[in-house]
Amino acid sequence: MRATVFLPDVQKVLEKRSEPAYRLEQAYSALTRSLIRDWEEATNLPKGLRAVLAEGAPAAVLELRGVSRATDGTRKYLFHTRDGHAIETVMIPEKGRHTVCISTQVGCPMGCKFCATGLLGIKRNLKAREIAEQVFVAARDIAPHRVSNVVVMGMGEPFLNYDETLEALKVLNDPDGFALAARHIAASTSGLVDRIRRFADEPEQFHLAISLHTPFEDERKELMPVAARHQIPELMDAARYYVEKTHRKLFFEYTLLAGVNDQPRHAEALAELLDHPLYHLNLLRFNWTDTGFSATSQRGAREFLRYARSLGLPATLRPSRGQDIDAACGQLAAKDLRGRTAVSLSS
Repeated sequence: MRATVFLPDVQKVLEKRSEPAYRLEQAYSALTRSLIRDWEEATNLPKGLRAVLAEGAPAAVLELRGVSRATDGTRKYLFHTRDGHAIETVMIPEKGRHTVCISTQVGCPMGCKFCATGLLGIKRNLKAREIAEQVFVAARDIAPHRVSNVVVMGMGEPFLNYDETLEALKVLNDPDGFALAARHIAASTSGLVDRIRRFADEPEQFHLAISLHTPFEDERKELMPVAARHQIPELMDAARYYVEKTHRKLFFEYTLLAGVNDQPRHAEALAELLDHPLYHLNLLRFNWTDTGFSATSQRGAREFLRYARSLGLPATLRPSRGQDIDAACGQLAAKDLRGRTAVSLSS
């Protein structure tokens, strides 16, 4: 039962009071469907029980500290966890869609050279409830509009927090929970090949994106330290396993960096490397962070896209959103985390 795994603190309170089993499902529904932030809002529960739950298992595990709004409608949410850590979440409105980009870790240990979050190091993994609650808050904020898509592309490497991330996605997908279709949920990884294979074996039909950023081994090792652990041939073996096992499109994320990975030779090597009909290249212009890199020009990005397509490579150039509030891809770096000591997390 999804509620048992997702709400152990609530279950403990209910069991201590010898409440009937269906009370847990009522609490689960109040959080995931009614999107309550305080048990007093859970009118499907007895008033006395609401007070007890508020004392022993508060409805909200994240404190919303602020919302920034960009000129393009993008919203960035700053949360604090109960133990005082800061994380950021983004909601992107576009053509009738509302996509929520969620975080899975406080900071990120991967150290990708062009990503602001990677400069922070890692403090800890988020729990499934903390991951899913980011979506609940955004959904409540944009009502009566509905969240149409969730992408796990915020702070952190989701596959280094695999079990908690997957549990959160199952709750978001659960017909008795948030009820978002699996095809509207996507996780992104920097390339942890064992977890890619594991993700392929999961029964849920979630989408996957792999951060590639260059088709050349030496350049990838320079940009992404994970490349020293998993070289491109190994990564592509895992990618092929994913598409052959799931028969789902696999997205490769590619941030265009001026003079680094945006030359014709890169497009040519990508066309050779991404040689499966279910592979799709997602191009994104670099969003400014204090990392020493520059963005490929708009014209250069369009030319790279045209050349890649002329080589037979399915590709899309995604627009950057929320740049004026540091909410664009690669920019999430909660100010509260800057200067804190990083810790090591095992994979």
